[in-house]
Amino acid sequence: MTEAANTPYDPIAACAEQVAKGDPDRFMATMTGSIEDRKRLFPLYAFNLEIARAPYMSQEPMVAMIRLQFWRDVIEAAVDGTEAPRHDVATPLSQLLIWGDMRSAPLLRMIDAREGDVQGAPATTHEAILSYLRETTGALVLAACQLCGGADFSGDFEQDQAFEDVGVAQGLANWLMAQPALQQAGRGHVVPEADVIEALCADGLARLESAHARIGGRGNAALRAAWRSKSLLSEARKHPARVQTGELGEAEILRRGRLLGLSLFGRW
Repeated sequence: MTEAANTPYDPIAACAEQVAKGDPDRFMATMTGSIEDRKRLFPLYAFNLEIARAPYMSQEPMVAMIRLQFWRDVIEAAVDGTEAPRHDVATPLSQLLIWGDMRSAPLLRMIDAREGDVQGAPATTHEAILSYLRETTGALVLAACQLCGGADFSGDFEQDQAFEDVGVAQGLANWLMAQPALQQAGRGHVVPEADVIEALCADGLARLESAHARIGGRGNAALRAAWRSKSLLSEARKHPARVQTGELGEAEILRRGRLLGLSLFGRW
C-alpha cells in the first residue's frame, strides 16, 4: 500500500493547509491559539476562502451561484442535524454547527454578501462599503469569537456589535490592501479616491478603539487575527496613494514581531 493510502483522513489539516496558502495572516493568528481553537477556526476560515473565491472562479454568474448554494445547503442541513458528506471543509464546518459551537446566522450573512459580488454591483459609497464589510469580515469575526468562547449565544447585542466592529476594521484593512487585485479582477471595481480612503480609515480606527473599550485588551486567536488592522489603517489614512499602488504594509519582521508580542501577553 502507498503512504497516501496509509495516511488517516484529516480534514482539519486540509483546512489548515488551505488557510496557510490563502489567508496567511489568519493562519498565523490561529496558530497562537490552543489546539482546540485551531480545530474550530481552520474550517471556518477555509469556508470563508471558499465563498470569497466563488464569484471570481468563473465568468458565468450561474456557476458561482451554484457554488454558493452548495455552502448554503451545507449550513442549512447542519442546522437540521445532518452532517455534510466527506469533504475537506464542508464536513468539519457542518460538525461545528451540529455540535452547537457557533450559530448559522453569521455564515448565511456571509454567503448573502458574496452573492452580491456575483451580481457585479461593488459597493462604492462610504456606508455601502462599511455595510459590505460588516456582512463579510464582521460576520466572520463574530463566528470566530463564538468558536473561541469569546461570545455567548444569549443575543448580547453590544458584545456582538463589538466583535463585528473588529471585523469591519480588519476587513477594511484587508480590502484596502487588495485594491490592485480587485481592480484587475474587474466586475466594475474602481479603487476609491484618497478622500474616501481617509474617511474609511478614520471610521475603522474609531471602531477598533471602541471595540477595545467594550471588549477589553485580553484576547484570543480570533480577535488576534486583527493584529495588523490598526497599523495598516493608520498608514493608509496618512498615505492613501499607497492603497492605489499596492504598497500598503509594514516590514515582515514588524508584522511577525507584533503578533508574537500580543500572543505572549494574551492580548489582541
